[in-house]
Amino acid sequence: MGRALFFAFIAVGITAVTAAAESPTSAAGPGLQTVSVAPTAWADGTSLPSEDGQQLQTYDISPFVDQAGVGSEKLVVDWVLQETGYPSWHGGQLAALAANGTTLTCFHTPQMQSRVADVVQRFVGDAAAPHRFLVRVVGVGSPSWRGDVAAAMTPLPTTTPGVQAWMMPRESAALVLATLRGRVDFREVPTGPVLAANGQPAVISGGRRRSYVRDVATGIPAAPGWQPVTSGCDEGLSVEVQPLMTSDGTAVEAILRCRIDQIERMATVAVAVPAAQGGKVEIEVPQSSSVRVGERFRWPATQALVIGLGLVPWPVPDPERPGGPTLLPPAALRMDVMVIVEPRLASAAAVASGS
Repeated sequence: MGRALFFAFIAVGITAVTAAAESPTSAAGPGLQTVSVAPTAWADGTSLPSEDGQQLQTYDISPFVDQAGVGSEKLVVDWVLQETGYPSWHGGQLAALAANGTTLTCFHTPQMQSRVADVVQRFVGDAAAPHRFLVRVVGVGSPSWRGDVAAAMTPLPTTTPGVQAWMMPRESAALVLATLRGRVDFREVPTGPVLAANGQPAVISGGRRRSYVRDVATGIPAAPGWQPVTSGCDEGLSVEVQPLMTSDGTAVEAILRCRIDQIERMATVAVAVPAAQGGKVEIEVPQSSSVRVGERFRWPATQALVIGLGLVPWPVPDPERPGGPTLLPPAALRMDVMVIVEPRLASAAAVASGS
Protein backbone atom coordinates (compact mmCIF):
# COMPACT_ATOMS: atom_id res chain seq x y z
CA MET A 1 0.00 0.00 0.00
CA GLY A 2 1.61 3.26 -1.12
CA ARG A 3 1.24 6.50 0.71
CA ALA A 4 2.84 9.96 0.51
CA LEU A 5 4.46 11.63 3.45
CA PHE A 6 5.17 15.32 3.18
CA PHE A 7 7.39 17.01 5.71
CA ALA A 8 10.22 19.51 5.96
CA PHE A 9 13.79 18.26 6.10
CA ILE A 10 16.24 20.13 8.26
CA ALA A 11 19.65 20.07 6.57
CA VAL A 12 22.10 22.44 4.94
CA GLY A 13 20.83 23.53 1.55
CA ILE A 14 17.64 21.40 1.76
CA THR A 15 14.24 22.93 2.33
CA ALA A 16 11.61 20.30 1.51
CA VAL A 17 11.22 16.78 0.19
CA THR A 18 8.44 14.41 -0.83
CA ALA A 19 9.05 10.82 0.33
CA ALA A 20 7.20 7.59 -0.43
CA ALA A 21 7.37 4.31 1.46
CA GLU A 22 6.28 1.03 -0.15
CA SER A 23 6.93 -1.36 2.75
CA PRO A 24 4.53 -2.36 5.53
CA THR A 25 4.76 -0.80 8.98
CA SER A 26 5.56 -2.76 12.11
CA ALA A 27 4.85 -1.99 15.76
CA ALA A 28 8.01 -1.02 17.67
CA GLY A 29 6.69 -0.13 21.10
CA PRO A 30 4.03 2.12 22.60
CA GLY A 31 3.22 5.04 20.34
CA LEU A 32 5.84 4.04 17.76
CA GLN A 33 5.69 2.73 14.22
CA THR A 34 8.78 1.99 12.14
CA VAL A 35 8.73 2.66 8.40
CA SER A 36 11.38 1.20 6.12
CA VAL A 37 13.54 3.77 4.31
CA ALA A 38 13.88 1.95 1.00
CA PRO A 39 12.70 2.91 -1.55
CA THR A 40 12.21 6.40 -0.04
CA ALA A 41 13.10 8.89 -2.75
CA TRP A 42 13.19 12.50 -3.81
CA ALA A 43 10.46 13.86 -6.06
CA ASP A 44 12.69 13.33 -9.12
CA GLY A 45 13.10 9.61 -8.33
CA THR A 46 16.65 9.69 -6.91
CA SER A 47 17.30 7.90 -3.63
CA LEU A 48 17.01 9.71 -0.30
CA PRO A 49 20.53 9.96 1.22
CA SER A 50 20.94 7.67 4.24
CA GLU A 51 24.68 7.02 4.40
CA ASP A 52 24.62 7.26 8.19
CA GLY A 53 21.89 4.66 8.56
CA GLN A 54 18.98 7.10 8.91
CA GLN A 55 15.54 5.60 9.30
CA LEU A 56 12.09 7.03 8.81
CA GLN A 57 9.86 6.50 11.84
CA THR A 58 6.51 7.80 12.95
CA TYR A 59 5.26 8.18 16.51
CA ASP A 60 1.67 8.33 17.68
CA ILE A 61 1.34 11.48 19.83
CA SER A 62 -2.46 11.74 19.60
CA PRO A 63 -3.06 10.69 23.24
CA PHE A 64 -1.14 13.74 24.45
CA VAL A 65 -2.50 16.17 21.85
CA ASP A 66 -6.09 15.07 22.49
CA GLN A 67 -5.64 15.81 26.19
CA ALA A 68 -3.50 18.97 25.86
CA GLY A 69 -5.38 20.66 23.00
CA VAL A 70 -4.88 21.86 19.46
CA GLY A 71 -1.30 22.91 18.67
CA SER A 72 0.25 21.05 21.61
CA GLU A 73 2.28 18.89 19.24
CA LYS A 74 4.73 21.80 19.19
CA LEU A 75 5.51 21.06 22.85
CA VAL A 76 6.72 17.59 21.88
CA VAL A 77 8.83 18.91 19.00
CA ASP A 78 10.40 21.63 21.16
CA TRP A 79 11.30 19.14 23.89
CA VAL A 80 12.86 16.73 21.36
CA LEU A 81 15.01 19.55 19.99
CA GLN A 82 16.11 20.61 23.48
CA GLU A 83 16.77 17.03 24.57
CA THR A 84 18.80 16.06 21.51
CA GLY A 85 20.42 19.41 20.71
CA TYR A 86 19.61 21.69 17.80
CA PRO A 87 22.94 20.97 15.99
CA SER A 88 21.83 17.33 15.58
CA TRP A 89 19.14 18.53 13.16
CA HIS A 90 20.99 21.30 11.33
CA GLY A 91 24.29 19.70 10.29
CA GLY A 92 25.49 18.06 7.11
CA GLN A 93 23.75 14.81 8.00
CA LEU A 94 20.27 14.64 6.50
CA ALA A 95 17.63 14.76 9.26
CA ALA A 96 13.99 15.67 9.59
CA LEU A 97 11.45 16.30 12.33
CA ALA A 98 7.81 17.30 11.85
CA ALA A 99 4.52 16.86 13.66
CA ASN A 100 0.79 17.29 13.27
CA GLY A 101 -2.09 16.64 15.64
CA THR A 102 -1.65 12.86 15.56
CA THR A 103 1.86 11.95 14.41
CA LEU A 104 5.47 12.90 15.00
CA THR A 105 7.61 12.03 11.96
CA CYS A 106 11.36 11.64 12.33
CA PHE A 107 14.16 10.81 9.89
CA HIS A 108 17.41 10.15 11.73
CA THR A 109 19.86 7.49 12.90
CA PRO A 110 18.73 4.57 15.09
CA GLN A 111 20.53 6.09 18.09
CA MET A 112 18.60 9.34 17.70
CA GLN A 113 15.34 7.49 17.09
CA SER A 114 15.78 5.81 20.47
CA ARG A 115 16.07 9.21 22.18
CA VAL A 116 13.06 10.55 20.31
CA ALA A 117 11.01 7.49 21.27
CA ASP A 118 11.87 8.07 24.94
CA VAL A 119 10.68 11.69 24.78
CA VAL A 120 7.44 10.67 23.06
CA GLN A 121 6.77 8.04 25.71
CA ARG A 122 7.22 10.65 28.45
CA PHE A 123 4.47 12.75 26.88
CA VAL A 124 1.99 10.02 26.00
CA GLY A 125 2.61 7.51 28.78
CA ASP A 126 0.24 9.09 31.32
CA ALA A 127 -1.93 11.12 28.94
CA ALA A 128 -5.15 9.48 30.15
CA ALA A 129 -4.50 10.57 33.77
CA PRO A 130 -1.58 13.02 33.69
CA HIS A 131 0.56 13.92 36.66
CA ARG A 132 0.00 17.44 37.96
CA PHE A 133 2.40 20.04 39.30
CA LEU A 134 1.43 22.94 41.56
CA VAL A 135 3.33 26.09 40.60
CA ARG A 136 3.33 29.34 42.58
CA VAL A 137 5.35 32.58 42.47
CA VAL A 138 5.98 34.46 45.71
CA GLY A 139 8.23 37.26 46.88
CA VAL A 140 9.75 38.39 50.18
CA GLY A 141 11.22 41.83 50.85
CA SER A 142 14.42 40.44 52.41
CA PRO A 143 16.51 37.34 51.57
CA SER A 144 17.05 36.64 55.28
CA TRP A 145 14.62 33.69 55.08
CA ARG A 146 17.30 31.67 53.32
CA GLY A 147 19.46 31.50 56.42
CA ASP A 148 16.53 30.29 58.52
CA VAL A 149 15.75 27.25 56.31
CA ALA A 150 19.12 26.49 54.68
CA ALA A 151 19.49 23.21 56.57
CA ALA A 152 16.25 21.85 55.10
CA MET A 153 17.20 22.55 51.44
CA THR A 154 19.50 20.62 49.10
CA PRO A 155 21.14 22.85 46.44
CA LEU A 156 20.71 22.15 42.74
CA PRO A 157 22.97 23.49 39.95
CA THR A 158 21.98 26.61 37.98
CA THR A 159 23.57 28.52 35.11
CA THR A 160 22.07 32.02 35.41
CA PRO A 161 24.02 34.43 37.66
CA GLY A 162 22.03 35.30 40.78
CA VAL A 163 19.62 32.35 40.40
CA GLN A 164 19.68 29.55 42.98
CA ALA A 165 17.65 26.36 43.27
CA TRP A 166 16.97 23.83 45.99
CA MET A 167 14.90 20.72 46.53
CA MET A 168 13.25 19.68 49.74
CA PRO A 169 10.57 17.26 50.94
CA ARG A 170 7.03 18.45 50.23
CA GLU A 171 6.31 18.66 53.96
CA SER A 172 9.32 20.95 54.49
CA ALA A 173 8.28 23.12 51.55
CA ALA A 174 4.82 23.54 53.08
CA LEU A 175 6.37 24.65 56.40
CA VAL A 176 8.69 27.11 54.65
CA LEU A 177 5.77 28.60 52.72
CA ALA A 178 3.69 28.93 55.90
CA THR A 179 6.59 30.71 57.60
CA LEU A 180 7.00 33.13 54.70
CA ARG A 181 3.28 33.91 54.67
CA GLY A 182 3.62 35.12 58.27
CA ARG A 183 6.00 37.92 57.23
CA VAL A 184 4.72 41.42 56.62
CA ASP A 185 6.88 41.70 53.47
CA PHE A 186 5.40 38.56 51.86
CA ARG A 187 3.72 38.87 48.45
CA GLU A 188 2.20 36.41 45.97
CA VAL A 189 1.15 37.01 42.39
CA PRO A 190 -2.61 37.75 42.67
CA THR A 191 -3.51 34.95 40.25
CA GLY A 192 -2.35 32.49 42.91
CA PRO A 193 -0.97 28.99 42.27
CA VAL A 194 -1.73 27.11 39.05
CA LEU A 195 -1.70 23.43 38.13
CA ALA A 196 0.41 22.23 35.19
CA ALA A 197 -0.30 18.86 33.59
CA ASN A 198 2.65 16.67 32.65
CA GLY A 199 4.42 18.12 29.60
CA GLN A 200 2.29 21.28 29.50
CA PRO A 201 3.53 24.73 30.53
CA ALA A 202 1.94 26.70 33.35
CA VAL A 203 2.12 30.50 33.14
CA ILE A 204 1.79 32.84 36.10
CA SER A 205 1.80 36.54 35.33
CA GLY A 206 0.88 39.93 36.67
CA GLY A 207 1.51 43.51 35.63
CA ARG A 208 0.10 46.76 34.33
CA ARG A 209 0.51 49.41 31.64
CA ARG A 210 2.17 52.70 32.60
CA SER A 211 1.16 55.83 30.67
CA TYR A 212 3.52 58.76 30.25
CA VAL A 213 4.07 61.91 28.17
CA ARG A 214 6.49 60.90 25.45
CA ASP A 215 6.67 64.09 23.39
CA VAL A 216 4.99 67.37 22.50
CA ALA A 217 3.36 68.02 19.15
CA THR A 218 3.53 71.65 18.01
CA GLY A 219 1.88 73.49 15.17
CA ILE A 220 -1.62 72.58 16.35
CA PRO A 221 -4.20 75.05 14.88
CA ALA A 222 -6.23 75.23 18.09
CA ALA A 223 -5.00 77.03 21.19
CA PRO A 224 -2.54 76.74 22.82
CA GLY A 225 -0.80 75.57 19.62
CA TRP A 226 0.61 72.34 21.02
CA GLN A 227 -0.51 69.16 22.69
CA PRO A 228 1.17 66.34 24.63
CA VAL A 229 1.86 63.02 22.92
CA THR A 230 1.26 60.14 25.29
CA SER A 231 2.47 56.58 25.13
CA GLY A 232 2.62 53.56 27.40
CA CYS A 233 5.04 50.96 28.75
CA ASP A 234 4.06 47.48 29.80
CA GLU A 235 5.67 46.32 33.01
CA GLY A 236 5.06 43.00 34.61
CA LEU A 237 6.23 39.57 35.63
CA SER A 238 5.67 36.36 33.66
CA VAL A 239 6.90 32.95 34.78
CA GLU A 240 6.44 29.84 32.62
CA VAL A 241 7.21 26.36 33.96
CA GLN A 242 6.97 23.23 31.78
CA PRO A 243 7.44 20.03 33.84
CA LEU A 244 7.86 16.54 32.37
CA MET A 245 8.22 13.23 34.19
CA THR A 246 11.05 10.88 33.26
CA SER A 247 10.16 7.56 31.62
CA ASP A 248 10.62 5.60 34.85
CA GLY A 249 8.51 8.07 36.83
CA THR A 250 11.14 8.68 39.50
CA ALA A 251 12.22 12.21 38.54
CA VAL A 252 10.92 15.45 37.05
CA GLU A 253 12.57 17.72 34.53
CA ALA A 254 11.28 21.27 34.17
CA ILE A 255 12.07 24.19 31.91
CA LEU A 256 11.73 27.62 33.54
CA ARG A 257 11.34 30.81 31.54
CA CYS A 258 11.00 34.11 33.37
CA ARG A 259 10.48 37.66 32.09
CA ILE A 260 10.35 40.72 34.34
CA ASP A 261 10.11 44.32 33.13
CA GLN A 262 9.75 47.27 35.49
CA ILE A 263 9.84 51.06 35.17
CA GLU A 264 12.33 52.30 37.76
CA ARG A 265 11.45 55.96 37.34
CA MET A 266 10.41 58.58 34.83
CA ALA A 267 13.14 61.09 34.00
CA THR A 268 11.69 64.48 33.07
CA VAL A 269 12.93 66.76 30.30
CA ALA A 270 11.83 70.37 29.76
CA VAL A 271 10.82 71.07 26.16
CA ALA A 272 10.19 74.55 24.78
CA VAL A 273 6.71 75.10 23.33
CA PRO A 274 4.87 78.21 22.12
CA ALA A 275 2.35 80.03 24.32
CA ALA A 276 3.12 77.97 27.44
CA GLN A 277 3.80 79.43 30.81
CA GLY A 278 7.55 79.84 30.96
CA GLY A 279 7.78 78.55 27.42
CA LYS A 280 8.45 74.97 28.50
CA VAL A 281 6.58 71.76 29.35
CA GLU A 282 7.91 68.49 30.69
CA ILE A 283 8.08 65.21 28.82
CA GLU A 284 9.08 61.88 30.37
CA VAL A 285 11.73 59.29 29.52
CA PRO A 286 11.27 55.83 31.10
CA GLN A 287 14.17 54.32 33.00
CA SER A 288 13.51 50.59 33.06
CA SER A 289 15.08 47.35 34.24
CA SER A 290 14.58 43.87 32.81
CA VAL A 291 15.30 40.34 33.97
CA ARG A 292 15.39 37.28 31.73
CA VAL A 293 15.91 33.76 33.09
CA GLY A 294 16.00 30.45 31.25
CA GLU A 295 16.89 27.32 33.23
CA ARG A 296 16.33 23.57 33.16
CA PHE A 297 16.11 21.49 36.35
CA ARG A 298 15.93 17.81 37.27
CA TRP A 299 14.98 16.55 40.71
CA PRO A 300 13.30 13.53 42.40
CA ALA A 301 9.55 13.35 41.90
CA THR A 302 8.99 12.98 45.64
CA GLN A 303 10.56 16.40 46.33
CA ALA A 304 9.47 20.00 45.83
CA LEU A 305 11.58 22.41 43.79
CA VAL A 306 12.29 25.96 45.02
CA ILE A 307 13.91 28.42 42.60
CA GLY A 308 15.26 31.70 43.95
CA LEU A 309 15.49 34.41 41.29
CA GLY A 310 17.30 36.83 43.60
CA LEU A 311 16.39 40.40 44.51
CA VAL A 312 14.62 41.37 41.30
CA PRO A 313 11.89 43.85 40.32
CA TRP A 314 8.35 43.10 41.48
CA PRO A 315 6.11 45.10 39.11
CA VAL A 316 2.93 43.39 40.32
CA PRO A 317 0.15 45.60 41.71
CA ASP A 318 -1.16 44.44 45.06
CA PRO A 319 -4.98 44.55 45.07
CA GLU A 320 -4.98 44.54 48.88
CA ARG A 321 -2.71 47.58 49.08
CA PRO A 322 -4.07 50.18 46.65
CA GLY A 323 -1.75 53.15 46.49
CA GLY A 324 0.94 51.12 48.21
CA PRO A 325 4.63 50.74 47.37
CA THR A 326 3.98 49.01 44.02
CA LEU A 327 2.51 52.23 42.61
CA LEU A 328 5.22 54.44 41.18
CA PRO A 329 6.64 56.89 42.00
CA PRO A 330 8.41 57.24 44.43
CA ALA A 331 10.34 53.96 44.20
CA ALA A 332 10.25 50.66 42.35
CA LEU A 333 9.79 47.60 44.52
CA ARG A 334 12.40 44.84 44.80
CA MET A 335 11.59 41.38 46.14
CA ASP A 336 13.44 38.11 46.71
CA VAL A 337 11.28 36.17 44.23
CA MET A 338 10.78 32.41 44.43
CA VAL A 339 9.15 29.90 42.09
CA ILE A 340 7.91 26.78 43.90
CA VAL A 341 7.05 23.61 41.93
CA GLU A 342 5.34 20.80 43.86
CA PRO A 343 4.60 17.46 42.12
CA ARG A 344 1.07 16.14 42.66
CA LEU A 345 1.57 12.72 41.17
CA ALA A 346 -1.22 10.58 39.75
CA SER A 347 0.18 7.53 41.58
CA ALA A 348 2.52 8.37 44.41
CA ALA A 349 2.88 4.68 45.29
CA ALA A 350 4.05 3.83 41.78
CA VAL A 351 6.64 6.62 41.83
CA ALA A 352 7.94 5.59 45.23
CA SER A 353 8.47 2.02 44.01
CA GLY A 354 9.98 3.15 40.72
CA SER A 355 7.42 1.24 38.69
